[in-house]
Amino acid sequence: MYSDLKRGFLALVSRAYEPARARWRGVLAALYRPRFAAHGENFWFDPMGQYSFSTISVGEDVSLGERACLIASRSRILIGSHVMFGPEVTIRGGNHRTDVVGRLMKSIRDEEKRPEDDRGVVIEDDVWVGARAVILSGVRIGRGAVVGAGAIVTKSIPPYAIVVGNPARLLRFRWDVKTILDHERLLYPESERLTREFLEACRVETRNLTRSGAALSAKPSFQAVPKVS
Repeated sequence: MYSDLKRGFLALVSRAYEPARARWRGVLAALYRPRFAAHGENFWFDPMGQYSFSTISVGEDVSLGERACLIASRSRILIGSHVMFGPEVTIRGGNHRTDVVGRLMKSIRDEEKRPEDDRGVVIEDDVWVGARAVILSGVRIGRGAVVGAGAIVTKSIPPYAIVVGNPARLLRFRWDVKTILDHERLLYPESERLTREFLEACRVETRNLTRSGAALSAKPSFQAVPKVS
């Protein structure tokens, strides 16, 4: 009897607190939003997450999900438009040095890092990142890609790929090349569409890597995304 009353009381308190909590989060979001390097319209983020605000740029119609952690102290995190994150996504735009003999890793300061220690992250338009995925420095996620929940992304991902696992590996592409071209034609002006040659080259390279048992390469040809001229 007592346990039922206790649960009922706690549920009542929780329901009464929720509107106040939502208002407080709204206030914090309004205060924190200008701290981002840039952002477009319809940008939602959880103010209770962790962000290196001044190094993060976000496009339009973006949701960063609840309790996100986006940190880049000496590089940049660039997120395109129409991007959605599940809860608790982590993006790290840097690394610690592990190569210095006679020094504790924690003692090495930011100014002692090399350029390759802090590489940024780029997430292109129309990307879905699943809950608790981790995206590490130097990664570029191509347009229209899907990152499965819990994936650990250490290498770049081609457009319209679906990746899962630790480390993230190609599961499949969302569509064949012809369907992707039709999709692009419906959504993007000609000057912004991906070319057939580029999409086919991505598939060949990714197929070769998959056959060899390797993860996606650190510097694949799809790092530079050409548009139709």
